[in-house]
Amino acid sequence: MITKIYKSFVFSVAVLGLSSCVNNWLDQAPANGIPTAQAITNYNDAKTAMYGMYDGLQGNSTYREYYAARMFYYRDVHGDDMQARNQGMRTSSCYEMRYTADDAPAIWNVPYNVIRRANRIIEAVENKKIMDADKYQSQINDIYAQAKVVRALVHFDLVRIYGNPYTVDNGASLGVPFVDTALNTDAQMGRETVANVYEKVIKDLTDAVNSGFLYKSVKVGEKQGFIDQWAAEALLTRVYLYKGDNELALSTAKNVIMNSPYKLWTADEYADAWDKMNAKHTGEILFEIVNNGSDDWADREGIGYLYNEDGYADAICTKSFVDMLKADKNDVRINVVLPLKNKKDGNGNPTELYKIYGDEPVFINKFPSGQQSDPRLQNLPILRLSEVYLNAAEAAMKLGGGAVNEAVLYLNEIIKARSIDVSAAKVVDNNSITLEKVLTERRKELVGEGHRFFDAMRNNETIVRYESQDNMGWHYALNEDSRKFDRTYFRAILPIPVSETNANPVIAKQQNPGY
Repeated sequence: MITKIYKSFVFSVAVLGLSSCVNNWLDQAPANGIPTAQAITNYNDAKTAMYGMYDGLQGNSTYREYYAARMFYYRDVHGDDMQARNQGMRTSSCYEMRYTADDAPAIWNVPYNVIRRANRIIEAVENKKIMDADKYQSQINDIYAQAKVVRALVHFDLVRIYGNPYTVDNGASLGVPFVDTALNTDAQMGRETVANVYEKVIKDLTDAVNSGFLYKSVKVGEKQGFIDQWAAEALLTRVYLYKGDNELALSTAKNVIMNSPYKLWTADEYADAWDKMNAKHTGEILFEIVNNGSDDWADREGIGYLYNEDGYADAICTKSFVDMLKADKNDVRINVVLPLKNKKDGNGNPTELYKIYGDEPVFINKFPSGQQSDPRLQNLPILRLSEVYLNAAEAAMKLGGGAVNEAVLYLNEIIKARSIDVSAAKVVDNNSITLEKVLTERRKELVGEGHRFFDAMRNNETIVRYESQDNMGWHYALNEDSRKFDRTYFRAILPIPVSETNANPVIAKQQNPGY
C-alpha cells in the first residue's frame, strides 16, 4: 500500500493493543487481532482478525483520528450547526479551517490500517487459506462479507474527506487510493478518481448485500457492534445518495424501512434512548461501535467527553441551529441539546459560560453520562434508521414526479416521531414539501453525528457561520474565508497528510489544490 501507512501498521496495531479494548465481543481475543506476520489459517484466526478490524474503527487516545473522536467532530464543526466553543479546543483547528498541509488534522493512517485488516480477512477466504472452512462455512462467509462492508465504509469515509463530492464533476477529480489487497511496505499507490472509488465501494457493498452471507437480524440488537444485512443496506443507500443515484438510494432505503426489524424511536423514547443502558436504545440503531470500558479509546479524548459539559465542553451547537430547533416547541430533539448545569461559581456568582449562554441549550447529549454516569462509556452510532428515512425522502424529492408521494410519507414519519403532539406536528403534503424542508429535517435529526458538513457539500449548499458582528451568535472571530464558504473553498477538502506525501512521491504529485 502507501509506504507510510504500511510501515506504520505493525506499530499502530501494537499501540492499539496496549489499550486492550474491553468490549464484550473482544473479550475472546486480543483487541489487536492477528499480527501482520501471522497467517489467518482457521476460523478462530478469522474471528480474532474480525475483532481487530472492528476495534481499529475506534482508534484510541493516541490514534484518535477516526471514530474515537475526529471523524465525528471534523464533520460537525466544519459545518454551521456546531462549532468549537473557543480557541485552543481540540476541535478548533477543524472549526477555524486555517490549516496548511503541514498542520492539518489527519484522518488517514488509522483508516488505512483498518482497510489492511479487512483485506487480510478477505484474502484469506478468497485464497482458501482457512483450513477448517468446511466446518464453519456460514460463520466464515459472514465474517468475509462483514470485511467487505467495513472496507467499503472506510474507503467511502476517506474519499469524502480527501476528494471532491461526486456531484461536483461526476467523480472525475482525484479521490484516494483504493486498496483491495495487502501490499508490500514499499508499495507506492497513487490516487484514483472519486468515480473509481465510488464504483469499488458500491461493488464491495452490493457483493456483500447480495451474497446471502450477512446475518439478517430478525430482532433489534442481535448483532450489536457488528455489521448485519440491514446495516450494509443502510450504508449502501447512503453511498447511492452521495453519488446522486437517487433511484437506487430510494429503493434500497425502502427495503430497510419495510423489511428490517428496526423502528423509529417514538417521541417519548427519543431523549433517553441515546443511553446504551436504556431498553429502547437499539431500537433504531443499525450499527454502532460498542464500548464497555474506559481504558481504551473511550478516555478524555473520546467524543463523549469532548461534547459533555462535565468533560472538556469542547464543541457546542451554534446559536443559529439552536434557534432553528427551538422554532418548533413540540420538537423533542431539543431534549438532547442541554443547557448549562453549572451556572454559578463557588462564590455564588454566574460562571463565565453562563454569562455567554445563559439558559440556552448548547451541549449535544447524544453521548450522555446516562445510567453509567460517564459519557466515555457510551456507544458510537454509525447508522440509524432515521437516516434511512431521510435518505429515502431526499432521494424521492430529487426524483420528483410520483416519487414525491414517497418523500411526503417518509419525511412525515420522522416529523411525527419527533413531535410531542402528533396532532400538532408540522407534517407536509405534496404541495408544501420542498427539498429544503427535507434537508432541514436532516440537520435537526443528525446534528452531532457527523453529517452536516458532507450533506452541505454534496448538495452544493453554502455554509454560513456568520457574516458580520451583528450575527456572530456564539461564534468567535474567524478568518473571513471560513465564515461563509461553499465547496469551491479549497479547505473544504483536507490535504493529504505530509507524512504520506513525504513517504510516497506518487501521492506527493497529487496533493489537493491550494496546499
